[in-house]
Amino acid sequence: MTKLKKLIIANGILFLFILAFLIYTIFKFNAFLNTPASQNHRGVYIKIEKNEPIKQLIKKLKQKNLITRSDWFYYYIRLTGEAKNIKAGYHFIRRDYTPKQILDELVNPKLHTVKLTILPGYDLKKIEQLMKENGLDYSGFKKLEHNAKFIKECSRYKALSLEGFLYPDSYFVAKEESARVIAKLMCGQFKKIFKETTKRDNFTESDYKKLIIASIIQKEATNVNDMRLVASVIYNRLKRNMPLQMDSTRNIDNKSYNTYLNRGLPPTPICNPERSAIYAAYNPEKSPFLFFISKKNGEMVFSKTLKQHDNNIRKYLR
Repeated sequence: MTKLKKLIIANGILFLFILAFLIYTIFKFNAFLNTPASQNHRGVYIKIEKNEPIKQLIKKLKQKNLITRSDWFYYYIRLTGEAKNIKAGYHFIRRDYTPKQILDELVNPKLHTVKLTILPGYDLKKIEQLMKENGLDYSGFKKLEHNAKFIKECSRYKALSLEGFLYPDSYFVAKEESARVIAKLMCGQFKKIFKETTKRDNFTESDYKKLIIASIIQKEATNVNDMRLVASVIYNRLKRNMPLQMDSTRNIDNKSYNTYLNRGLPPTPICNPERSAIYAAYNPEKSPFLFFISKKNGEMVFSKTLKQHDNNIRKYLR
């Protein structure tokens, strides 16, 4: 046999080996995409951050045993080009979803779940309304709002209500999900933000007061950049034992929340604040200001004295 024939035969064998390997790999890859990691139908919630790296997302899925192979799921996301379409928020994923179904849930959560978007400043009534509109267990949620045992379990603090602990975010929850699980998801996200802000886990009475202040900041500040100055006004007035006189507390039915009628802080947060407001409550700007107004264009104006404040009202609001 000539060297040429041997070379042709060797190349032919190599080609067949490569072809067989490719066919086997494609078969196994396709089987991976259509085979769940578990036969358990129970679901878990996965938090996807905004612009989260794909490899970090896949690591979360692997840690929850939702996929068997991280590398193949990574290639699948890249091949489909869906990385840019994955939605941030809490996603409900059943353990018996196939990798195809998992990616589908991450990209099109409305197919399997209800999207519940809690905006910064939403209060309990607004969240109830949102749950009702989306066909979720809002009546069960309402029963938990002042349930002392659940509040302690959920917030780690003996608070009067869940107000303030339901962190604003997007939650893609199962359509049949219980109010208890939904509330715990929101509280869990609050705990995460609280720990990132304070660098600790324990929640004290002092923290609760700051959460009340954060809720007022959320309602009063017209933009994130002014939140620390609004915080300074609140702290400055508290130090001087002045009524806070925050307009955001006047429209609450319970008069004990009205800071025009009562000195000090309201008994509970007035809404659910987001990260920037919480940060401002812990890190107020140092300022001499005791008053502020919001101009019609949303710009905030701060002043030291009542005379300056009255002048600002006349100048910008009348």
